[in-house]
Amino acid sequence: MDIHYINQGKRGKVGLCNICKQSASLSWDHVPPKRGTDLKSVEQITIVQRLTGHPEEQKRPISQNGVKYRTLCEQCNTRLGRRYDPVLNSFALGVGRILKSIVEVPPMIHYKTQPAKLIRAILGHLVAAKGVIDHNVVDQKIREFLFDDQAQIPEEIKIFYWIYPYEEIVVVRDVIMPAVRGNLSEFSELGTFSGILKYFPVAYVVCNLEQYEGLDELTTYRDLKLEETAEIPLRLTDIKHSEWPEMIDEGNFMAGGLNLNSSVHARPKKPKA
Repeated sequence: MDIHYINQGKRGKVGLCNICKQSASLSWDHVPPKRGTDLKSVEQITIVQRLTGHPEEQKRPISQNGVKYRTLCEQCNTRLGRRYDPVLNSFALGVGRILKSIVEVPPMIHYKTQPAKLIRAILGHLVAAKGVIDHNVVDQKIREFLFDDQAQIPEEIKIFYWIYPYEEIVVVRDVIMPAVRGNLSEFSELGTFSGILKYFPVAYVVCNLEQYEGLDELTTYRDLKLEETAEIPLRLTDIKHSEWPEMIDEGNFMAGGLNLNSSVHARPKKPKA
């Protein structure tokens, strides 16, 4: 079964910016950002292609330098890159070095970072990773506080995280899944998942749930000022499946709209035989 690939992350050179929503020349936003991962050529398909049919039979378009979306004006892209990306990149590179060098893996370590900047970087890139600008309430709330140093992160936005020791990159926007995996009898118990961002060495899920599958919550530190630091826990031995939590099985389903077309699964390009 072949499912046509629609790269809605590639718009015209002029359009509405996903963050400020002003008409401008659009620039490419790398998700994850540059300098936080090795920007190799990747083969990518939509998350729908990945989770349905036979993904190995799908034609995989090549992106020469990682997953990217032409959705941000130069000003918003620069502000995101200069103000928040250094913290996200430092966090990813630092945790990655630990995972690659450690011999005896302890159950947990604590890593010092600036959570307020980390949170804003994650949310900013997820807003960018969207081919269709809609009237999504969560996106609008993110736009309102993203570049406001004094603004509080809304209480209904929760970010959970876990160790992700895989080379694939996964970006998913605006889906609904069960609040408790394995419980499909109560369809009222659903979670709104505004974003899933997975790349080595840490993955993140943004949702409206008070807790999700025992994961640690990054937004616990929402009240910290931008420059304040905290040592956040990392559970090094709690390793999930590479396709968790988006995988479809007897305990989970996923529903979404147009932006599933720009939600992607990417892997390093295979060398020619």
